[in-house]
Amino acid sequence: MPYLDRRGRTCGFLDIEEKERSGKFLRRYLLLDKAAGLLEYYMDNPLNLPDGTAPVCQINLSYIQQVFDARKQRPKIEFCFAILANSRHYFMQANDENDMDGWVDSINNASKITVPKKNIQRVTKQDEDMERTPCPGGYRAEIVGGMVVKTPIEMSDSDSDAENGKSRVSPSTRKKLALGLKPVKTGFCVKQGAVVKNWKRRYFVLDHEGLSYYKSNTDTDPIKMISLLDILHVKSYSGDLPRDNLFEVITTNRTFLVQADSPEEMEAWIKAITDTVNSFRKECPIQRKGSIPESRRRTRHHSPDSRQTLPRHLRGTQV
Repeated sequence: MPYLDRRGRTCGFLDIEEKERSGKFLRRYLLLDKAAGLLEYYMDNPLNLPDGTAPVCQINLSYIQQVFDARKQRPKIEFCFAILANSRHYFMQANDENDMDGWVDSINNASKITVPKKNIQRVTKQDEDMERTPCPGGYRAEIVGGMVVKTPIEMSDSDSDAENGKSRVSPSTRKKLALGLKPVKTGFCVKQGAVVKNWKRRYFVLDHEGLSYYKSNTDTDPIKMISLLDILHVKSYSGDLPRDNLFEVITTNRTFLVQADSPEEMEAWIKAITDTVNSFRKECPIQRKGSIPESRRRTRHHSPDSRQTLPRHLRGTQV
């Protein structure tokens, strides 16, 4: 869902087709500044970029002619909507249904455009009916807008999907799925480095083994996996860094600072990690360090003369 930053601007991440009709959507950070009359997007959150970085694109709100649900025009792009401005269509992909509705409403309100709700509701109803209809080809798991989404497919759809270059589940994630280790939560976040305190966007996967993060959602091996055994506490950040939606993953060796895309995402990550860690602790109780197992205490023997052993320099002498 889009959220308001400290300056009252509506912002959040979306996938945008920068080159019209290219079919290639790139992750970008949108800023809707109603006071300035501008809609602009950046390569990343401006807080993560050098001061004075110019936006990739800037749209004057007074030039926007229409904002509409574009899933009919782009049937293979989920949660797709479009902005018509300056005789060009800007196609954008939201993270989910609520995210799409939030952006459409925000842009409409800022540009004084009204769009009948019936069209959006009608398409939404059709999507819900399709989800309820069993699909003989099963479902395809994909990474869409930073989330794992199951899409009904027919058996003959695999070749066409590969041609369109859609993201797939990584081999390591697929192996975990085969073993029944389904991810609890996945998505993109921004993480602070350990040595160099810079901020980089990473793809996070939380499962019942730990919290892993990758360079992208197509990588096969994680940069790092934080074991659930090492996670002590997860909470929202209360320090002095001027960053929104920041939370801490406190472990035995290090505190990880992670920035979510929105306040709702931050709360969702905190809850998901906390619940998974608590569940893990209940299923696998950890023995306190330094304690001796009962089995070892019972089998531990002392030799009869162990308490009467003489010092080395007295051995062999007669008393």
